Amino acid sequence: MKNNLLRILLLSILLTSCHRIDINTINQSTADLKVAKFEVKGIYPKHVIEYFVRKLKIPEKIDITSGIELFRISYYTKDEDNNKVLVSGLVAFPRNKKIKGVVSYQHGTNCERGNAPSKPSEDEGLGISAIFAGGGYLCLIPDYIGFGVSTEVHPYLHVQTTVNAVVDLLKLGSEICSNLTGDQTNNLFLTGISQGGHATAAVQRYIEKNPIDGLKLTGTSSIVGAYNLKEISIPYAIESNSVFYLGYLANAYCHIYKKPLGSIIQHPYDKMIPGLFDGNHDYDQIMKKLPRTADSLYTKDILDDFKSGKSDWLTEKLGENQSFDWKPGVKFRMYYGLKDKDVSPKDALNAYTSMKKAGGNVELICLGNLNHLETAFIALPKTRAYFDSLSIIAQK
Repeated sequence: MKNNLLRILLLSILLTSCHRIDINTINQSTADLKVAKFEVKGIYPKHVIEYFVRKLKIPEKIDITSGIELFRISYYTKDEDNNKVLVSGLVAFPRNKKIKGVVSYQHGTNCERGNAPSKPSEDEGLGISAIFAGGGYLCLIPDYIGFGVSTEVHPYLHVQTTVNAVVDLLKLGSEICSNLTGDQTNNLFLTGISQGGHATAAVQRYIEKNPIDGLKLTGTSSIVGAYNLKEISIPYAIESNSVFYLGYLANAYCHIYKKPLGSIIQHPYDKMIPGLFDGNHDYDQIMKKLPRTADSLYTKDILDDFKSGKSDWLTEKLGENQSFDWKPGVKFRMYYGLKDKDVSPKDALNAYTSMKKAGGNVELICLGNLNHLETAFIALPKTRAYFDSLSIIAQK
């Protein structure tokens, strides 16, 4: 097995100079693309991609039709203060150039800058690229602010900055796709897991009001997403003593809204949190420094406000960053699992009820007694199959 893996990796290295995508030509096409910077991150033949998909241990078969080429793209977006900041993302091309459309994947919660999708990270960089670019899609995976080339504080679960980073990459992707296919309009598919589910809902809501030239929103698959931050997601994290998520959120929101950490976090953790969530620590390193319970991390006043439903600055801002209270025009499909300890199953149920009541085009799919990651691994091949079916319809 080790010898086979070594041969595969050596072959991938040997192929790194064999480009089928002419980035120099693409770069000359528009002013925006001239500003963007492309870096080669890997070129993988079809059989290598098939290996990586098998390595993910996804239970359903995923049909791989192409090898892929990976590039990190650096581009500019806007932060919470509307300042221009440099960010990055992963762009994955199918090597056969037979592009079915564009897939934008919004990644889940990550705390390490060096583990950004554009590294590429193994699961949400290479793995997701294999699933979608290996199936004939131009796959775009934004790192978000704070990851990849960005050194800013990551604005965790903040709608405006997340949408900015995704949409700005999609605009570049539209130009790339038009250059490669000659089409003026390409089908756009959105998907994401966990934090990325929250992001996917926010991005679809934005795009339906502000269409992107050259892209036609065709289908969405949101997996184990957190949508109702104020009433479900954060109260569930408190109830479950999910101190990692709670610390991450506090650091981000206090930075974004210029509030002292002491307004949410107890001493001495209010002094420790910024250093822990600086992008240079992994999950285990962070958890060793945090308390085991929410009532040892959050202040009594904040916890009492959540229990009583009383409003404060944090609950108000959580309400502003929810992504369930809208009416989808293009079908918004949601997957969830009944044994999810990271995101409450009620999040998907509540979002579905709210969207349906508003007359939205929404579909809810329960995958049974599965936890957070199990649900994601089951939903990914179903998402690929769903996008494939929509691609066939769109081509007729």
